[in-house]
Amino acid sequence: MNNSAATLMQDVERVTQGALASGALQSIDTAYEHVTDAGQSFLLRTLSNLKRKEDAAQRLKKAGDTRRNPFKPYEEALYVRDLGDDHICLLNKFNVVDHHLLIVTREMESQQDKIKQRDFHALAQVMQEIDGLAFYNGGKIAGASQPHKHLQLIPLPMTACQELPFSDSLNQLKSGHPNSRVELGFPHSGMQLPEGLFNDPARAADALKNTYNQLREELGIKDDGLQTTSAYNLLITRKWMLMVPRSEESFEGISFNSLAFVGALLVRSEEEAVRLKEHGLMKVLASVC
Repeated sequence: MNNSAATLMQDVERVTQGALASGALQSIDTAYEHVTDAGQSFLLRTLSNLKRKEDAAQRLKKAGDTRRNPFKPYEEALYVRDLGDDHICLLNKFNVVDHHLLIVTREMESQQDKIKQRDFHALAQVMQEIDGLAFYNGGKIAGASQPHKHLQLIPLPMTACQELPFSDSLNQLKSGHPNSRVELGFPHSGMQLPEGLFNDPARAADALKNTYNQLREELGIKDDGLQTTSAYNLLITRKWMLMVPRSEESFEGISFNSLAFVGALLVRSEEEAVRLKEHGLMKVLASVC
């Protein structure tokens, strides 16, 4: 880890400690299990501890409250640092995973807007320092809980497991052109990224925007010049980029955001977990794409 990486993580940890102490950071406790379905391993999280479930459910409800913009103004206790002139880095107030970061446009832009070069540059600055899973929920149908444009990043590993559930498949995506993995039974397209790309955030921003546009074209995610006209999920690691077209926000009332498409699902109750397993997790993912 280089000095800049240590500095960013020190900032994140310092802000986290202060935000926990003040109550500004309201983590959501979950229990998790590994579920095998359609030959793939899934990480299935369920709200944990009966006494805390009601509180956690209320936090999830608040996280999805769009009546006010939580990013303008943002809570000072959640502020980590500026990312250039156009973006700020915040802690996710209602985090399920430790050190969950938000890369937020300083001024109001829509979550349905295309991701711009400067958005990718802000993200690349973070990914230069932190090896993480970045994602973007492109519109409400894709699981976006807030309309103000924000990318998200979760440091890896997410749990005691060193790899994401679908890593074996996603690490085999090819470079140079959009492609897919037949074993992932939902519509998607992805590309391998050049090794060492994030050593230079400016170069990374160029490559990410180019790859993003190629994947949108491959999947027919069109735009009107400013906003995309259909919903999608975007996921990025230092190794690959993945895009998933969306047609539904939820399955039988269970909502899914980008994380579902690397095999990490969150449900509110054991009953929901059982329902997903009965239907088949991969089939459920296919049904919302």
